Amino acid sequence: MTRATLVVLVLLLAFLLTLAPAFASPPATVVVDPARSLGAVNKMVFGNNQIDYLSAGFTPDPLYSDRGSGLWDPDNARPVPEYVALSKQAGLTVARWPGGCGAHEYNWKTTVGPVADRPHQRFGLGEFLVWCEASGSIPLITVADYWGNEKDAADLVEYLNAPAAPEGGALSLSKGRNPNGGTDWAAVRAAQGHPAPWNVVWFEWGNESDHGDHPGHNGRLDGKEYGRRYLLYRAAMRAVDPHIKLGCQVQNTDTWSRDAITLCGRSMDFAITHTYVPGGGEEVAALTPRQIAEACLSADLQIRHDYQDILAMIKTVCGRTDVPLAVTEYNGGFVQEKPVPYRQSFAVALRNADHLRVLLDPANHVLMANFWQFANEYWGMVQGYVHAGATPVKQANFLVFQLYHDHFGDDLLPSAVTCARWDTDGYCGVRQRRGAGQEAHVFPENLYTGEPWTFAEVPEVTQSLDGGGKVLAATFNGGKFNYYQARIHLPAAPDTWYRVTGHIRTDALEAVRGVGFQIGDDRGWVATHSCITPGDVHGTSGWTEVIGDYRTLPDTKGIDILARRILADDTCTGRAWFRIDSVQRFQPFLFAAVPYVEAIASRRHSDGRLCVMLVHKDLDADTPLTVSLKSGRIRTARAWALTGPSPDATNLGPEHPIGISDLPVEVTAGSARLTLPRLSAVSLELTP
Repeated sequence: MTRATLVVLVLLLAFLLTLAPAFASPPATVVVDPARSLGAVNKMVFGNNQIDYLSAGFTPDPLYSDRGSGLWDPDNARPVPEYVALSKQAGLTVARWPGGCGAHEYNWKTTVGPVADRPHQRFGLGEFLVWCEASGSIPLITVADYWGNEKDAADLVEYLNAPAAPEGGALSLSKGRNPNGGTDWAAVRAAQGHPAPWNVVWFEWGNESDHGDHPGHNGRLDGKEYGRRYLLYRAAMRAVDPHIKLGCQVQNTDTWSRDAITLCGRSMDFAITHTYVPGGGEEVAALTPRQIAEACLSADLQIRHDYQDILAMIKTVCGRTDVPLAVTEYNGGFVQEKPVPYRQSFAVALRNADHLRVLLDPANHVLMANFWQFANEYWGMVQGYVHAGATPVKQANFLVFQLYHDHFGDDLLPSAVTCARWDTDGYCGVRQRRGAGQEAHVFPENLYTGEPWTFAEVPEVTQSLDGGGKVLAATFNGGKFNYYQARIHLPAAPDTWYRVTGHIRTDALEAVRGVGFQIGDDRGWVATHSCITPGDVHGTSGWTEVIGDYRTLPDTKGIDILARRILADDTCTGRAWFRIDSVQRFQPFLFAAVPYVEAIASRRHSDGRLCVMLVHKDLDADTPLTVSLKSGRIRTARAWALTGPSPDATNLGPEHPIGISDLPVEVTAGSARLTLPRLSAVSLELTP
């Protein structure tokens, strides 16, 4: 190397070093106000789901019906000690059972009584409650929506909460006799080894009842029928124990939920919703880990907005502002395996750390929340069956709960963050976030000019056109099939939002899933995996408005609007009419850009320390952070960081790269100074 070349390289290196600060994350500040309390930290948001399926039911597998997905040791009739210890490390507060869609046809009566009489169901209701006692968690029980009736639900409350008659004593309503007659369920409980009532308070009626029971044995409850039957269940259960609380499903703000709360909203004890945004299936393999991380880190405002919308709808429909939300399932909704099972990834763990911050905000009126789910199976935050010789491994999501449990307090405190922000295009069901945000605006021009429906013949459906081709009439002749053979094609611009407004009328349309529209890229779902399917109209209905907002792909040239009915394993009979009224370009509501740092603060009772939980959303660089108090000075500080090598890292393999470690922090002039690692969750404890 010549002297001249060396000089050039030195000068180039010096120049690059001068540019380095421009590529670093700008400094951020957090100011905590220790003088003002926002109320108690709601520890019930740190709940979880425990899975138990019937031995002949949803998943006939002894890992669930005998072992509760790893929680229960049936050979010794006790909770697995390792999992009890893990539940305490995670700070588990509410345990939901029997878990998700397995609850649809769950006959709890086959899971109680002598274990010898249920050799393939050794983990049942009583065993679950023993687990709750051991783990120190509050039980939340999902009452089956597609099995039994309100008398069976009253029997459940009898089993759980009624006093048992004293031995040799006379039976009375106050001493355990079933008010419905028949089996004395309190006596069954006592004979099982628990004479004292369990005194369970929290119940929910059904799980995602709007989609029907998966086996399809019992049709599908519509919103009106759900609301009517909720009132029957609540009255029957409270007749046995007036102290119980029964949750009503208000999953979102669609017609099903509105119909339900129109009928039962004035009586419901709490409203249930599930949150799985962002999420996706095999199509997410086309995205980069960075895009997955952007979706996870930008979902918080959308989640908050969804909760506020549900509360606003309840107020509008039934006039109540006192109904709390129970988010009885939440997680990143990724159901694929390649390139990695993102539901177990570091990116999703940070999403859940951020979601807990939203759940803890009193403005969102959250009663309780239950992560999906605790042990093993597809989603478990701990993986490893002890009976099979495995050592349970903490997955990334478990470490989020451990961080909160170890380093968060008891009273919420106000905190304010000042930091830079970043824009995102939105992925996996999460909306775009840009700049200061924007209000929604629909442009007046109607791009639909009366193009007629075209259709291909299909044996199961008789199709015809009315109104000059603008109205499609379809008669469904039975059989199991998807309906997608009628369409309207329109040219479309790439990367553009369109609002499609149409109407659907039905006559005696009998099906689990009703009819709607499909709006998507004209190359089809198989080629692009890009569409939306608004609408679920069934029964006999007048013209019902259906609206769908669709964003085209970057290389889109046209869109297809299909008359649609989804669910190939379900028969359909009856008639439907479809018409499109307008297709308009629109500017969607946009949330503001994503801050690099989010914070939530609290004070711990035991030692008076201030606890700050931080989610650091910079995907590229570390961020210098200064934390100070609005009044007073910080004397000492400690910090811990949950970190991983990349957004798609997991602890599923033999290596466990995601973990919690001490983070250096110094106190200078009454403020704490530290550097937040790229893409991390950090807990900070301060002594004022």
